[in-house]
Amino acid sequence: MLDPAAFDYDRDAPLDLQIVSEQTQDGVTVHDVTYGSPGGGLIPAYLIVPAQQAPRAGVIFGHWGEGNREEFLAEALILARMGLVALCLDAPYRRPMAHEPALADVPALDRQWVVDVRRSVDLLQERYHLLVGQVGYVGHSYTATLGGVVAGIEHRITAHVLMAGEGALSEWMLISTHPGLVLERETTPPDDYRAYLAALAPLDARHYIGHAAPSQLFFQFARNDEFLPPARGEQYFAMASDPKRIAWYDCRHAFNAQARQERVLFLCEHLGLARPSPEILALFEQVPAPTPLEEWTT
Repeated sequence: MLDPAAFDYDRDAPLDLQIVSEQTQDGVTVHDVTYGSPGGGLIPAYLIVPAQQAPRAGVIFGHWGEGNREEFLAEALILARMGLVALCLDAPYRRPMAHEPALADVPALDRQWVVDVRRSVDLLQERYHLLVGQVGYVGHSYTATLGGVVAGIEHRITAHVLMAGEGALSEWMLISTHPGLVLERETTPPDDYRAYLAALAPLDARHYIGHAAPSQLFFQFARNDEFLPPARGEQYFAMASDPKRIAWYDCRHAFNAQARQERVLFLCEHLGLARPSPEILALFEQVPAPTPLEEWTT
């Protein structure tokens, strides 16, 4: 089912970058921006930039399904002090819509996320002249799952951190015993649910993550994850191409300070930046874990 053409778009289309507002503090400027999505509409994002120097590398952040672009803002502010520019995107389902998307529309929104990440690479390269080898990606849960697709087709991104991702989402949605997913299966008409999984299957990361080479992959998993059993994490890691590494943390789905510190060490190593100082690493330790915007019901 490998189909990179499904994520093609017009790279020559105008970015239509608009700055809604901006604020500078402690040598870092945070721009609230929008730019055009190849899937239609606008991508809302935070663009976090060092105020006193040209960025030496860039990172695109994708939030978990329970959150929005706020999730990684605190981490991005610290990275900017180290000379990185960051984009924190809202996923398509977090953007203003005329109506609540139906289950059948979800795969199209997932595809749009992948294309929007590719468009975000265009923005970083055009605006900040970043080269291949200077762009990374950090995805958590929902965007770590779709990050496997990104890694397989977007080789301008050369360092990927995938946190609590799932390699075969269409399969996992069918067999998961998490109460929220069980409830969704039980309350959705069977024909509708089967159609949804059939549309979702071509977007499974398993079709793409094996084609990420030569990009570097860093898988992070939580031993006490309430959504993802360890065996599923091991399966995702096994699907991936080399070079890759995996780390396990004694925490839940939101991850902990050790995971934050090891993320920044990985990004610096593979984006050509110096190892962060102990003072900078201490700042990552102080960043609070993300809080879900909503909880799965039981």
